[in-house]
Amino acid sequence: MFALTEKVAIVTGASSGIGRATASLFAEQGASLVVAARRRAELDALVGEIETAGGTAIALAGDVRDEAYARALVELAVESFGGLDIAFNNAGAVGLMAQVPEMAPATWHDTIDTNLTSAFLAARHQIPAMLERGGGSLIFTSSFVGYTAGMPGMAAYAAAKAGLI
Repeated sequence: MFALTEKVAIVTGASSGIGRATASLFAEQGASLVVAARRRAELDALVGEIETAGGTAIALAGDVRDEAYARALVELAVESFGGLDIAFNNAGAVGLMAQVPEMAPATWHDTIDTNLTSAFLAARHQIPAMLERGGGSLIFTSSFVGYTAGMPGMAAYAAAKAGLI
């Protein structure tokens, strides 16, 4: 395994799936965590599980498309744990699936904002905090849909994931 003792990490999309598993693993390896997602109850349950296992975590619910939320996550990491070393920007969504001619521009923008713009907003605030500690690791979750396979109805999702790559 690897040791994350004395490291501070933000994990977005932590209420389920890859984000939840990563948050649990990071905590198991010693990181102090800020867990983030829209669903507060699921985040609170995760924090409870981490603390029961002897780890340290705090939750902040919100929408990764909101720059104020991206800033607040970093501020919480700095205020609660002294800085930021790792950011796993994992939150994402397939969005409403539609063929391009039938896709509403709002659907396109929502999917791009959730999967790609949110990564920019996060990094915009995470990088300065990491530099203050001498560096860090920015991690972004993409998908095979962004580089190897076209799937019907997933143009916006594919474009966003390709943008991350």
